[in-house]
Amino acid sequence: MGTFKQFLNDKQVNPETLVRLSSQLEARSEDDRKLAKQRSDKRRDKEKQGKPYAELGIGKPKSGRGVSVQQVNAALEDQPLSPKVRGKLVRAVNAALGKKGGPAADFKALFGEVPARKGAAAKAS
Repeated sequence: MGTFKQFLNDKQVNPETLVRLSSQLEARSEDDRKLAKQRSDKRRDKEKQGKPYAELGIGKPKSGRGVSVQQVNAALEDQPLSPKVRGKLVRAVNAALGKKGGPAADFKALFGEVPARKGAAAKAS
């Protein structure tokens, strides 16, 4: 049995609960929509294009997409997942543990030594 599956069994967390909690946590709010608009406006403004978002005080909006059932199943089978998916799973597990009154978990406790999935390498120009 994999590390993630063992952790969920020990803490009695249902995988369907993770999908539901993740979609709730990652849902875009009105503030996230405003941040996305500010980032879009910054990219169009010639004066602000060279400045980083942090310098202008523009944060990063939520993605609006939670983890899918397939991604949770892949984590249960200890298949490599991208760092973004892992982060969403950690947030969902911590939310579930918070509702039960347990301490927060970290990446090592959830995924152990399973490597992160690497994307396609960028071509050198």
